[in-house]
Amino acid sequence: MNFKTYIAKNYVNFRGWSTKRKIVVIESDDWGSIRMPSKKVYDALEAQGIPVGKSYFTKYDSLESQEDLEQLFAVLRSFTDKNGNYPSITANAVVANPNFEAIRDSNFSSYHYEKIEETYLRYYGNTNVFDTWKEGIAGRLLYPQFHGREHIGVWEWMNAIRSGETQEQQGFEHQAILGLGNRKSATRQKDYTAAFDYVTDEEKLSLLPILEDGLQLFEQTFGFKSKSFIAPSAIRGDYLDECLFKNGVSYHQLGQQLEPNGKGGLHLKDRFWGDKNEFGQLYWRRNATFEPSRNPDFDWVNSCMKEMAIAFRWGKPAVINSHRVNFMGSLSEENRRNSLYLLDLLLKSMLQKWPDIEFLSSDELGDYMAATLL
Repeated sequence: MNFKTYIAKNYVNFRGWSTKRKIVVIESDDWGSIRMPSKKVYDALEAQGIPVGKSYFTKYDSLESQEDLEQLFAVLRSFTDKNGNYPSITANAVVANPNFEAIRDSNFSSYHYEKIEETYLRYYGNTNVFDTWKEGIAGRLLYPQFHGREHIGVWEWMNAIRSGETQEQQGFEHQAILGLGNRKSATRQKDYTAAFDYVTDEEKLSLLPILEDGLQLFEQTFGFKSKSFIAPSAIRGDYLDECLFKNGVSYHQLGQQLEPNGKGGLHLKDRFWGDKNEFGQLYWRRNATFEPSRNPDFDWVNSCMKEMAIAFRWGKPAVINSHRVNFMGSLSEENRRNSLYLLDLLLKSMLQKWPDIEFLSSDELGDYMAATLL
């Protein structure tokens, strides 16, 4: 960690609400979403010259399988905190994916989606993944919170697949979400995997019914309302807050928000620990990172431990950012094996250094913060 990064990490952690408890939260985005369907599809797209290897998401990320979940759970069950609780991964999940056949049947004139239960059934032919999910929820090993209805901006994605560009047409034909961000026809070079990004007022307003539909689907899917929210790519407008609040969302996981300015650009908004908006929704910050898939050669364990030490020094929970892609093995078993080995090492290292650690999920962190801020 260089000096500039060290100063920035301290700046994020010294401001706002604090606690004497050593809380650890792992926030993991993208669960439930499709990306690259299989290694066979990856190889086919690469053979056509589509640069799928340039992004670690298209290289390693795919819909979670039963084996992915079981291997992750095995690592998590190897550790307990001072209260006897397992590490908890907050799985920020979408609840729907594009229905490729229905979109094709409409001659690409309208968007259609399928619920994630239907996606699991289409991919794997059974409900085993969702049944395993429920086991993880019951033990708070993998506890879902709302990430969006689907992991695409419907307008931008539909425009991309209608564009006639080979890359997007092949992505659709292979039922892959590429999001490689190099489309010449885009209004601006934005990644259509940012579900709540927008440029026009019409696009902006269209996101409200999508958000409400997604929040209701989340409750139907998992049997409870999501208390917290993080938008894909951290891109969203504040105008969504009222809808989120009315549907039970009390906490924003990521205080560092990118807000569309309506002109094709993004404005950075910083909120800190314990900040509230007009609806009383609380903000906190992710202040540590564990992303082995991004760079397998980097020392993620040592780096994350240093970030945790800074957080605890200022009385802040360690909120670790770690995307689903790290734990997926359908495209590369080596990717999953390496990440799980490092996760095991990280959990072992943090418990040795701080035996009084407490593992919480994001909703539990929010409830604790809210209670202490009364």
